[in-house]
Amino acid sequence: MSQHRFITGARLRWQGATYQIIRLLPGAQANLEDVLTGATTVVEVVTLVKALFAAELVFIADHRPVVTPGQTQEAATAPRSLADYPAHLVAIARYRLTAIAPLLTLAPRPRAAVSARVQELKATQLAAAERTLHSSLSVAAFYRWLDAYTSSGHDLRALIPAVQERGGAAASRLRAEVETLATATIQDKYKVNEKVAIDDVLHELAVRLADENRVRPPQDQLALPSRATLARRITTSNLSQEQSQRRLQRTAKHAATQYGETPYPVWPLERVEIDHTRTDLIVIDDRDNLPLGRLTLTYCLDTATRYPLGYYLGFEPPSYLTAMECLHHAICPKPDVRQLYGAAHPWLAYGIPATLVIDNGKEFIGHDLADACLLLGSVLQYTPVQTPQFKAAVERMFGSLNTMLFHTLPGTTFADPVERGHYQSAEQACVYLSAVDKLLNIFLVDIYAERFHRGLGAIPARCWETKTQHGFAPALPPSAAELSILLGRTTTRVVQHYGIEFASLRYNSADLAPLRAQLQGQPAKVKYHPADLSCLHVYDPVAEHYIRVPALDQEYTHELSLWKHRVIRQAVLAEQAQVDLVALGEAKRKLQQLVEDGRQRKRQATRTRIARWDTAGKPTRQAALPAPAATTEPNPTPAPASLPAMSATTALALPANPEADWELCFIPRQRPESPVTVDREEDAA
Repeated sequence: MSQHRFITGARLRWQGATYQIIRLLPGAQANLEDVLTGATTVVEVVTLVKALFAAELVFIADHRPVVTPGQTQEAATAPRSLADYPAHLVAIARYRLTAIAPLLTLAPRPRAAVSARVQELKATQLAAAERTLHSSLSVAAFYRWLDAYTSSGHDLRALIPAVQERGGAAASRLRAEVETLATATIQDKYKVNEKVAIDDVLHELAVRLADENRVRPPQDQLALPSRATLARRITTSNLSQEQSQRRLQRTAKHAATQYGETPYPVWPLERVEIDHTRTDLIVIDDRDNLPLGRLTLTYCLDTATRYPLGYYLGFEPPSYLTAMECLHHAICPKPDVRQLYGAAHPWLAYGIPATLVIDNGKEFIGHDLADACLLLGSVLQYTPVQTPQFKAAVERMFGSLNTMLFHTLPGTTFADPVERGHYQSAEQACVYLSAVDKLLNIFLVDIYAERFHRGLGAIPARCWETKTQHGFAPALPPSAAELSILLGRTTTRVVQHYGIEFASLRYNSADLAPLRAQLQGQPAKVKYHPADLSCLHVYDPVAEHYIRVPALDQEYTHELSLWKHRVIRQAVLAEQAQVDLVALGEAKRKLQQLVEDGRQRKRQATRTRIARWDTAGKPTRQAALPAPAATTEPNPTPAPASLPAMSATTALALPANPEADWELCFIPRQRPESPVTVDREEDAA
């Protein structure tokens, strides 16, 4: 996805008309011209920003598809992620971007400079496999790539070869089932630190294909690909090179390293650091004044101005969900902090980060975050393992939050047990869960952003205001709907005559009928939000847009997270061979009643899990708001006779090893004769 700004020349669709910004006026105003009628009008930029995130305004780029008859504008402008393209085509696009990167800063681009870059790359292209993968280089090809990339607003998808317009020379010749097994085998074999040969991968794939063919009829057997085909897949995935790098010993030692000053960027959003921490504060429940435990904070900080960019606060452990919620909060404007939290100053920062600096946590490793950042136009920069000094700004911010806010409140746990001493944190806790977001917002925008920062040598809020008043415009997504889809998680499902089955739930829509006929049994790409299972977004490869597919049981999936659904499903699977919606609904009511009964328990670990049940997947800034009366759940009904009696501690129990997994699982008092296995496909990173 390309980046967009409200600058001169930008085109947008707003209030049923197409406009172009012809000039920017003083006072943060823009002069708009109706492309069809030529009429001009003056609008404040903040009004356009609000309309963008309210899904009333959409940026228009030259590379966007044309609206066909019978197709809505929203469907035509829906995003297509990198995961929707073949892996070898994405690899070619990445290589093309690397090839033209030194020429992007030249204006104009003389032929001599382009020719010199071509000769430089040809001199380094010694491997025959590299020439086969990326084809030959020429000056004309470089100019085509430069024009496509710049005219699309620096969108990587413009560099992907349009193989659909060719005869299929670059298409995979393997069946989809064999391609899936080959990819999974390569990924599994190259996760080890030892050296892996191509024959080892080939032999493992042969065993998996043999197991698969045992359940297939003779006329539908899967053939083993050749050794050369498998070698090309390994070369394209770059896993062999990554494995060699993992075997190298670490040469940097902390004791012998001298750290210097980090050069920070000049412009806002040029470098944004994100990380997680567990807050040093025990909060209490608003209902019964008993302690719930410590919240997890995911935080984004702009290093150029040190201004807070966004955060996520909740009982959900560090995961892709918390990172996605934090990024969404960081990119969107936050005009309601005064009304909701009583802050004296507005929250100024918003926009897409140019570079997002992350560590090697499990929640950051995976294709979902990498593809989302690539389509957002953000460079994902990984720091070396165990090097917090490479994210010094956000690490120091966590220290400021603790010393200036959390350590000053009753119920603090301090930084370590030695500092805490004999202080009874749980007994002294008196900060309500609903008040934490108010405290955090007031501290960030009224104290931290308005005080003098010694490392910056200025006030963060004044720095942000100065930069935005002297030519800086934050990068924004084309629409709010596209931002939500791009930040969702990805999986695949086969479209059946009854719709799509995901996590034992069924989803259906009339728009799936033509898609099912087009795919003919092939898996469809599915985007989902782990905090909301009320709907899915299914990718249509022909129309190149996502279809919103609601769940059939809206009452059960209302505000239902994937984690909470698995807890309910485990309880039913322990006693029943099949899961139906009636059993899920009854189990949901029973577990909710157990949660209410468990509130009377004073064991903090139990109450922390109960708090996660209430706020699973939802930021506390939303959970703190009063819920509408229409969504109040009816009184729970008695559980069916088939479900055993459970206690709150057995229904919501953590695994023994906290590093093994983060989700909660059901542990019955008496296990059934045959073990129950829960499908965890959606947890793949």
